[in-house]
Amino acid sequence: MKSFILKRIVQVAAVSSLCLMPMALSAKTLVNVDGVEISDSIFALVKQQNPNFNYDALPEAQKKQILDEFVDGVVIANAAKKEGLDKSEEYKIANLQMLSQLWLKKQFDSLSRTINVSVADAQKFYNENPKMFVTQNAEVRHILVQKEQEAKNLIAEISKVPKTKTESKIDELAKKFSIDPGSKANGGLMQLPINSPAIAPEFAQEVLKMTAGTYTKAPVKTRYGYHIIYLKKLEKPTTQTFDSVKGQLIELLKQQKMEEVLKEKVKRMRDNAKITYSK
Repeated sequence: MKSFILKRIVQVAAVSSLCLMPMALSAKTLVNVDGVEISDSIFALVKQQNPNFNYDALPEAQKKQILDEFVDGVVIANAAKKEGLDKSEEYKIANLQMLSQLWLKKQFDSLSRTINVSVADAQKFYNENPKMFVTQNAEVRHILVQKEQEAKNLIAEISKVPKTKTESKIDELAKKFSIDPGSKANGGLMQLPINSPAIAPEFAQEVLKMTAGTYTKAPVKTRYGYHIIYLKKLEKPTTQTFDSVKGQLIELLKQQKMEEVLKEKVKRMRDNAKITYSK
């Protein structure tokens, strides 16, 4: 996966070298492709995506592999130019998107050096939003199906077995019928922070009403479909201490402040721009 990501980065960097990135005066040329010089300054973009990247420290074979990726990127971009794709609407939109992303990154980099969040700010947010720092974990098995009647039929099957075999039956049925790819192979077994916003609220509300060792006697409808839920264990709620979340909270609040400043800046630019919508 890492090699694939790096491949995409160097390809983007290679294309960028044709249009947006002039060579630095002190840059060292690494390869020339049909008159396009690729210098070591191109790695500035790679390092933005992967700060630990160090070309000089790589083995020779890997250096050649990376240069070959740059060469491929330039060859492909040159072929696209010969076919006139640099005159297309798609190219125009892609260039605008790339410029937009570069501008946004420059703004964030600048704001990150000037905007600060104090410990007192973080403490205030922590005190005013106590529910955000309470976690409650649950261990469940569930079967997810698309149709309500299918869920009712499975519940009927589960009701036929003794209570001591309920969980094993749900395990068996989940492996056969569940459409949840994340838990199907494990017999529907999941460990969840049940009060997380990522959990469907209908699912979470049902779990909080249950007692360990029981299952839902009626299908639970969420945006994903219809669930049959078996509760193995519901832990008591625990509150994260301020010290344990302080660093993350400061970064979160800083990010929010930067986004607010940038949003206002974009709004001012829109207000000053001449915008005409076609009817």
